[in-house]
Amino acid sequence: MNLFYSLFIRFFFLLFFLLLFSSGAAAGQEVGQPGTVSIAQRFEQVNRLYIQGEYQRAIDGYLSIVEDNGMSASLLYNLGNSYAAAGQPGWAVLNYERALRLAPGSGDIEANLEQVRKDAGLYLDDEPFYLQFTGLLAADQWLLLAGAAFVLLSLTLLLSILRPQGGKTKTGAMAWVRGISFSCLILILIALPLSIFSYQGQDDGVVIGEDVRLLLSPFAEAASTGSIKAGRLVRPGSEHGDFVLITDETGHSGWLARESFQRIMIRKANR
Repeated sequence: MNLFYSLFIRFFFLLFFLLLFSSGAAAGQEVGQPGTVSIAQRFEQVNRLYIQGEYQRAIDGYLSIVEDNGMSASLLYNLGNSYAAAGQPGWAVLNYERALRLAPGSGDIEANLEQVRKDAGLYLDDEPFYLQFTGLLAADQWLLLAGAAFVLLSLTLLLSILRPQGGKTKTGAMAWVRGISFSCLILILIALPLSIFSYQGQDDGVVIGEDVRLLLSPFAEAASTGSIKAGRLVRPGSEHGDFVLITDETGHSGWLARESFQRIMIRKANR
């Protein structure tokens, strides 16, 4: 029994560090990173267009790379910079938001996004702390962290059941096990709600049209409740024909033409 328990302790700590490493690797993973030399060369060529002030050509170049090689945080970041310089805040905000989905918590992306929003008159009061904290990881990463913590918590409970009765030499080890159990429980209580908050924003969109009208009903001739600026974040709801009922980040709601906004969730490259 003592030999079995000793082996189980070693297996437990090995699994703990493996799960910890895998969670960290997932948090730093970037989707769609260009990997070939030719793509890297094209990327540098388009970067030079941006530096030379040829913003529309840079936008076309970045979109061409997206079409051929998929999206990456760095590519979307540069694309957002190009749209911002070209005076298209809606598309700039959209690409910055998409970049943050691939690189949550990136200081450079967040800083440029905040600047574009301020320049476009999209200033909002500071987000609640829990929403700021949510942005440190993607929804899948928060869920992975909660899952890893749950597995470790289950193992510690199993260790408590299987541990030999008595034995002063095991007191220190069991103190570690109890500490890990408590830490895992706290981590689950934090990570699981944050993953839910993050998933709730998966379908959010960004207004890309200029001075788009919010309508009282889903018909082109309907009365307007006001305009909504390009770059404003919206949460889609019901759909009817070519219109979607949205609620923007300031709490205003109305019907919006489908082509007036783009969802942040990356499904395919959008112009």
